[in-house]
Amino acid sequence: MSPKVFAAFAEILEKRFRPSAGCSVLEIGAGAWTLLAIPLLKRARKVALNLRFNDPAKLAEEAKLVVGNSNALGFPDESFDCVMSCSAMEHDPYFWRTVAETKRVLKKDGVFVVGVPIYRTLPTDYRHTTLTYARHGLAYNADFYRFSEQAVREIFFEGYAAVTDEVLVRRYPNPYLVAAGRK
Repeated sequence: MSPKVFAAFAEILEKRFRPSAGCSVLEIGAGAWTLLAIPLLKRARKVALNLRFNDPAKLAEEAKLVVGNSNALGFPDESFDCVMSCSAMEHDPYFWRTVAETKRVLKKDGVFVVGVPIYRTLPTDYRHTTLTYARHGLAYNADFYRFSEQAVREIFFEGYAAVTDEVLVRRYPNPYLVAAGRK
């Protein structure tokens, strides 16, 4: 995660999320540099979910760690006031299941904030790929998607009360969008 992406998530949360005592926040795809470290979330009950954690000791200082697949979240309906995911959906071959699970575990009026690489025509495009895929996808060997801005708005936030923010963090060399919705 880049500092610009982290800042975009923090700005959206500052505008859209008012943590109350006992509020709960889930990060899907949490890593060593976690969104759960955003200062606004200091007093929240924080849960970090991933298939595996590379540096669990450091992350465990910030949150409760849950090893699991986001396609089938092991939490009751309406468990979280806020759900965040940064650069995880493109690695999920069944991302639509994660999107549905996110909506299920998010409380009414809760906020979902997601960051994903997006498709844009770039001067460097070659055979319908982008530098994003060349730099990121090949390294992970599990990089399935780039999303359009329309897909983020209409698929990720289908049935939400509102899409509250869409922030194009960068255009080049790897286009990236952070968006939020209120359930």
